[in-house]
Amino acid sequence: MAFPRSWLFVPGNRPDRFDKAAGSGAQAVILDLEDAVSPDQKDTARAAVCAYLGTPKAAACPRIAVRINPLSSLSGLKDLLALAGASWAPDYIVAPKAEAGAEVALLDRLLDECRSPSRIVALVETARGIVGLNDIAGASNRLAALMFGAADYAADLGMRVSLLRSDFARAALVNTAAARGLAALDSPFFDVGDELGLSRECTASAALGFHAKAAIHPSQLAAITHAFDVSDEDRDLARQYLNASIDGVGMVDGKMADVAMINWARRIV
Repeated sequence: MAFPRSWLFVPGNRPDRFDKAAGSGAQAVILDLEDAVSPDQKDTARAAVCAYLGTPKAAACPRIAVRINPLSSLSGLKDLLALAGASWAPDYIVAPKAEAGAEVALLDRLLDECRSPSRIVALVETARGIVGLNDIAGASNRLAALMFGAADYAADLGMRVSLLRSDFARAALVNTAAARGLAALDSPFFDVGDELGLSRECTASAALGFHAKAAIHPSQLAAITHAFDVSDEDRDLARQYLNASIDGVGMVDGKMADVAMINWARRIV
C-alpha cells in the first residue's frame, strides 16, 4: 500500500474534529496527544482518542496515526498502554523527539508485547536526532518513515521556525530515508494564511525528495496534494520508458534513457 502523501494533524482533545479531519481529503490523520495538548488535558485527550478507536472504522476512513508523548515520560507510557486496549490499532504510531535507535527499538518491543500491527513514524526534531538519523532508521522493521519536525528543530537551534534555513537537516533526513528504504515525511507549514509560502515550501520539499507533507489545517491539503501526487505527465513518461524495453541506453521520444531512468519509471508506475 502506498505511503500517504498528505497528513493532517488534529489535537487529541478535540474529538469534535476527528470525523471532520477523516473526511477532509487527507490521506492520513494524526490524532495528536503531544505538543497540541496542554499537560492538564493529556488524560482527556487520551480518553477521546481511545474512544474514537473504539468506534467502528469506516471503509472510507483514511489511515489513522497517533502521535504519542515520548516514552521517556509517564504520559507516553500511559498513551501506549491506553492504545493497547483500544478496539482497533492505529495504522501508525508517531514517536516524537526521536534521537536514538534505542528509543525506536523500545517502542517496537512494546508494540510487539501489545500484539499491535501499528507501523512507526520516527519524528526527528532536534540536532541530536539529525546526528542519530542512521541509528534511528535501522532500529526497527516496523519503521515506515522518518518525519522532520521543523518547529522543535528551530527551537533547538535557537531560531524562529519562519527564519531558519533547515536545508541540511531536511536533506540529511531524506537521504537517510532513501538509504534505508523508508518514506520521508516533511513538517507542516505553520502560517495557515500564507498560501504562496505554503506552495513554495511544498514545491521545495518535493524537489528535495520528500514523499509527503503534514498539514495543520484542511485548507493546506490541496497544495500538498498538488505538489506530492505523481503527475499524469510523469506517469506517461514512465510508461514510455518501460514500454521501450531499454537494455542499457536507448532513446525515448528523442531523448536518452538509461538504467537510472528505468529504475525511476518502475517506482513511478
